[in-house]
Amino acid sequence: MSNDDGRVQSVRNAWINALRAEVLRVGRTIPEVARVVTVGMWIATYADADGSNAFPGRDTLGTLSGCSQETVTRAVKVLMGVGVLQRKRRPNASAMYQLLMPLGGGLDWQAHIHHMTDTRQRRARRLEKERAAADLARTASGDAVRTASAYGVPDSVRVGGSEPGSEDPDSVRGRPRIASPDAVRTASASGVYQYIPTSGRDPLPDHTMADHSPQPQQRAGEAAKDDSSRGEGPQGTAPPEAPPSGEPPAPAFGRCRECQIPLIRPGRDLCHGCETYLAKHGRDTA
Repeated sequence: MSNDDGRVQSVRNAWINALRAEVLRVGRTIPEVARVVTVGMWIATYADADGSNAFPGRDTLGTLSGCSQETVTRAVKVLMGVGVLQRKRRPNASAMYQLLMPLGGGLDWQAHIHHMTDTRQRRARRLEKERAAADLARTASGDAVRTASAYGVPDSVRVGGSEPGSEDPDSVRGRPRIASPDAVRTASASGVYQYIPTSGRDPLPDHTMADHSPQPQQRAGEAAKDDSSRGEGPQGTAPPEAPPSGEPPAPAFGRCRECQIPLIRPGRDLCHGCETYLAKHGRDTA
């Protein structure tokens, strides 16, 4: 190949000059191109004048370019992608490279530079960030906000934003939740039914509470008093009617002189219970 002054230059020199011009053209926007071309330059130092028979090993290229063998492999992939390098594998030996002159205008580095930038370390960091973001979103889910509200977290907390909270603590947009203590206090003050306290006063002043009246202690075997049988009060029974004429009058039944209960045997003044009680204590039962 000949240059502008008519002198003939080798394919190797022309290839080096073309890649140097590419670095000056896109090196500011795609900084990784400079590292890729650096590896290509060291490959070109092993090539013949026609650009063939270059077979340096990856460890040798890594030492010369100051990078790892993995970086050398990625740089070779980019050079092969843009069409300036060809590789031929050999069994039990390092690969052989052929320099190819770029044709036409500038090379499309943007379409193939991902082989250089998408490293395993960057992929691992990206996956770690994605997992951290997923954990954060799961922690700030709706269930977590509802649980936090039950323990007194302010109601202005919203998922995924810093928008100001509503003035009404009970207002929840788009989902139900457990009301916070502030919301309960606000609802109580706004007129929700509350029980009237009864300590120290009558809960219903217009009602008269009935007091417990003392009851007489009953003796063993004594029947309960029945006030209705004495004709007292509005429910008392009427006096017995007189027997029809011509029939003997019924015997009169009195009341016990101790407990005043009706007697079932005429001519007696004590019931069986009082008679037994007085006889047991040595009192007169006549």
